[in-house]
Amino acid sequence: MNECLGVVLAGGLSSRMGEDKAHLQRIDQQSMLDYTADQLKRLGLPTVYSGQVEHGGVADVIAEAGPVGGIYSILQRHQSDELLIVPVDMPLLDSQALRYLLETGRRQHCAVFYENSYLPLYLPVSAALMAHLNALFETLDPAAGKKVFSIRNLLSKVPYLEVPVAQTEQLFNTNTPKEWQEAMEQLERQGKTAELISNGRVSYTRRRSL
Repeated sequence: MNECLGVVLAGGLSSRMGEDKAHLQRIDQQSMLDYTADQLKRLGLPTVYSGQVEHGGVADVIAEAGPVGGIYSILQRHQSDELLIVPVDMPLLDSQALRYLLETGRRQHCAVFYENSYLPLYLPVSAALMAHLNALFETLDPAAGKKVFSIRNLLSKVPYLEVPVAQTEQLFNTNTPKEWQEAMEQLERQGKTAELISNGRVSYTRRRSL
């Protein structure tokens, strides 16, 4: 069995953001590309990028085919029995949330994602999945429309499980400058709370597990 491969989806156009989301810097001065990869590496997973060719990533086989195109392109270059797929635009997401998907997917032997959010996604690489992807891209019909390239359509071809998430803010994806600013303000609030706790100025915390 080939080990699980961490995949950072970073090949989008970032048109609404106005600049490449992968290179936006969080308040800790980490780029989103580095931060997202680090969360996967904390789980001990080898990690590859979809897009970001100048940083060693994998170029899309089919241009502008969205996340599914990125997944297909990765699987053309890397053999793996399972993927843990994370978009590059979730600055509040952490490794704990990803670990839950990974462990649940391995126990249940199916794809797993959080409710109301197809990404991040644990995805077993089965023969049925590869057959679907190969048929989709090798007999590409430009008139088919973008729906065939959606994660939702992909998941309709495989067994999956949708699980609840305790901290919904972790799944906040940033597509615009306003959303990015909101996420950075949330990170700043979290940092101030952590500082108060470490200084003994907060007597309790409310712990929420994923």
